[in-house]
This record gives sequence, structure tokens and C-alpha cells, in this order.
Amino acid sequence: MTLSNTFTQQLRKFGARFGLSSSFSSDSEQTDTVFVGLASIPSRVSSLQQVVESLLPQVSEMGVYLNGYDSVPDFLRHPKIQVVQSQKYGDVRDNGKFFFLDRTKCVYYATVDDDIYYPENYIANLLEQQKRLGGIHAVGVHGSIYPIPVKKLLANRHLWHFSRASDSLNPVDMIGTGTLLFNQRYWKLKYSEFGKPGMADVWFAVAAASRGFGLWSIPRVENWMHALELEEDGNLFKEGKFDDSLQVQLLVDAGIGSSRESLIERVVRSSAAAANFSLESAAELAYAANSVGLPPLAVERLKLFRGAIVIHKTEANIKPVFAEAVEMGDYVAHLLRLAGGIRNPGQANFETAYLKALSSAPEGSVASYQMSDKNFLERKLT
Repeated sequence: MTLSNTFTQQLRKFGARFGLSSSFSSDSEQTDTVFVGLASIPSRVSSLQQVVESLLPQVSEMGVYLNGYDSVPDFLRHPKIQVVQSQKYGDVRDNGKFFFLDRTKCVYYATVDDDIYYPENYIANLLEQQKRLGGIHAVGVHGSIYPIPVKKLLANRHLWHFSRASDSLNPVDMIGTGTLLFNQRYWKLKYSEFGKPGMADVWFAVAAASRGFGLWSIPRVENWMHALELEEDGNLFKEGKFDDSLQVQLLVDAGIGSSRESLIERVVRSSAAAANFSLESAAELAYAANSVGLPPLAVERLKLFRGAIVIHKTEANIKPVFAEAVEMGDYVAHLLRLAGGIRNPGQANFETAYLKALSSAPEGSVASYQMSDKNFLERKLT
């Protein structure tokens, strides 16, 4: 029996519990057409132009919803751009990003803000990460996790800010819709799912929860993206700090929020995330969980999650490098203890011996997650 067949059978064994699949998305066979939607206000016309000029070469189509503009700026007169003005459909604020959902046939739908710098490889990077995860997952560069129940929209959360570096693919409860991409063939999202304007991030999180779909913050370097406007009129962030009662109630009603177990389970449910789960990933997840006070994972759950992650890692078909007498199950148990907030008396000895083994391996002979481990341990231990 081949390794591939063994892997498929083992995935089916775990499938009932974790929702795993032995088949992979056919996204790679689809045309990678991308539509990007954004909304703007007149005070940001200058930054809007920068956003449009950066993103237009990266996408198939673009839709711009102009809230309060008296006229259409000349730079928006382009065959790839649809323009809608609030004089016809009303001032819908950030909901305007999603106004074009039913006006495009593109496979992928992205939403952005009119006051963020987007690099020239922005869409390509989001698209690559989304395709790795599969059709039901949405990706972004600005994501938050919350404890259960959510108490405040902008407090008692862990935020992966779009301007800050992150070395890992992280499950989140909410994505900032200024940094979002998803596969509309799977999501079939409707504009009618967005209610009161000014809280599009919340509406999208609720839409994801209602579908049981995943939200992920992607890896990136420091300042890959940054704000173009430091002071803003009508800042939605300030409004959320002033009164977030409606937003919080929607999140609570939708059951949005995380435990350590649910965060790890989301990793397990994704073959791409589980296969690349590393010491860096586990440490980043642990830091996020600690920052919002999530209790440790129950020790008895280790065995359950360990088996599923081991299966995913065997698919790489690259022999792992460990210290003598250490097997893949031991390594994964170490990852889970770290992410799960479980005390691990042998951590220091394990990591020292592991780094020595990795340092002795020929360059280019180890899997990507182990290269990440080596870099992480070198920073930590040397």
C-alpha cells in the first residue's frame, strides 16, 4: 500500500470527528479571476487614488462605492472599474465594499479600504494562502480572536494587526474587511447579509459563523501593509470604542469566540494549516490565547489532536529530522502542549536536542515547517 493510500484511509478515520477530507479543492483548476470592492469618502480621495493605482493591475475587476462624492474622480474612469455613487443607493459606508457581490462573475472577491497601502504582490499572496486552505476559508491580514462570550468589540481581544509581522497562518474569529479575500463560488455571499452600515467586519464574521467557514490571518513581514491616513473623519474604530453594544450582541448570538481547543481544532480541520503547524505557529497561538485569558487545553485532549496532526504531516512525504529516540508523535505532542498552555517540564531539553539535530541536517533536506522550527529555535536559544 502506498503512503498516499495509507494517508487517505487515515484521514477517513478521523473525518467524522474533525470534518477532514481526503480530497483537495479544485481551486487550482479554476480561473483565478479576482474582483476587489471598496468604499470611499471624499476626504480620502488622495489615498483612494493610491489604493486604486496599486490594486488595479492585480485584479480582474474593481468596484468603488463613493459615499458623499459630488462627482466621480477622473482616475476611476477605467474599463475594469465599476463606480456607484451614494446619491442613487444611499450612504452605506463600509457596506459598500460588498455592494458588487451580485455584479461580478469573478471567482474570488476581495475587499479593501481606501486608506491602506497595498503592496504589488498583495492579491497574489492572499490568493496563494486561500488556495492552500481551500474554498470554504477566507483569508486576511488583520484578524482578531475573542474569548467566549465576547464582551467588547475592541478590547479583550488579540489582534494580528495588518502592519505587524506574523510568521504563521492563524485561525481568527474576525477579519478586518480592509484586508479580505474569499472564494465566492463557495461562499455565495449576498449583499443583503450586511445590515446596519459601519460594521462590515462584524457582518462578515457572522456570515462565516452561519456557514461554518474558516477565517485566517496570513503570514507577512513587518510593514508589508501600512496606513495611508493617520487622522480620519468618521473613523469606524472610534465609533466602535464609543458604543459597541449591537456589534457585541451579534457576535454573542452567532456564537463567535474561541477556546484553546477550538483554535487547535481549526488547525486540525485544515490539512494545509496542520501540515505546516510549527513551533512558531504553536507559540504564536499560545501568545494570542494567553493575551485573552483562555484556559489551558485539557491534557486528555492531546492524544485526540495529536493523531490528526501527525496524519497531515505525513503527507509531505519528507522524512522528518528529530533527536534520537524522538518520533513525530512526540514532536506533535510538544507542539500541542505549547499551543495548549500545558506545562511541559521537558521543553528545554527537547528544544536543545531538536535544534542540534536540525543544525546537523543537510541544507534543503527538511520540510518547510522544520525550517521554521530551526529559525525559531535559533532566535530563542542562541
